[in-house]
Amino acid sequence: MEFQPNILAQSGTTTALIAVGLVVGGFVLGSVAASISRRITSNEKRPEVVQNSAGALATLAFSIVLIIALVAALGVVNAAALDQLLTDVTLFLPKVISAAIVLIIANIVGNLAETGVAQSLGHVSPAIRKRVPSMVRMLIVGFAVVIAANQLGINTSVILIAVGAIFFGLAAAAAMLAGFGGRPVAEEIAAGRAIRRDIKVGDTVRVGNVEGDVTAIGSTTTQITSSQRITLVPNTEMLTQWVEVIQDEPSIQLAPDPDDT
Repeated sequence: MEFQPNILAQSGTTTALIAVGLVVGGFVLGSVAASISRRITSNEKRPEVVQNSAGALATLAFSIVLIIALVAALGVVNAAALDQLLTDVTLFLPKVISAAIVLIIANIVGNLAETGVAQSLGHVSPAIRKRVPSMVRMLIVGFAVVIAANQLGINTSVILIAVGAIFFGLAAAAAMLAGFGGRPVAEEIAAGRAIRRDIKVGDTVRVGNVEGDVTAIGSTTTQITSSQRITLVPNTEMLTQWVEVIQDEPSIQLAPDPDDT
């Protein structure tokens, strides 16, 4: 009987070592699984939607392997706790599946919307063409996160308040921009739309003392590139000055818009 505490202590130590070994093994195997998943899904031959989801799928593979290792470790340490955990997971699993379906669909829709918006903004400046599609995708995914959280039984009132505060801040910022400095920007954007009807990228033009090839017509400026420099001309100046389009044939002169003089 006097050796029983030592036997129990040795048994407990062995159990703890096995549990730690399972957790460490889960990290290692999860990292390997994530690396393999990322390599497969990021292949150039895969559809664009799959390539864009490579990071998320790699994280999912790592998480699945690690969760299996943690569950195995829990079963080694406390079998009764594992039985209760399996019961709770079984009851909670339908909610998790519903939330996962919502997030997967939102990710696919967000990627499609991002691509569509990017293609529809082909004539705007590169900065806007890059940011607006990303914002659309984030908005769709964020809405899906709220729905998924509600499916899991998480109180979404705090999330909704935060989202409402963000939208209120954006609306207030837009109103301040329109009131304190948005009018000049709006004039430049409107001028850019008018310019695109007569001038296109690749034309050789002369505006005042600036001459070169039109390499970009942005929201507020037109980029004219010569062999020596790159000049950004405000779009409104392109309407209020004489613009000469130089061609192999006799050049075409565009008179300034009388309404802008």
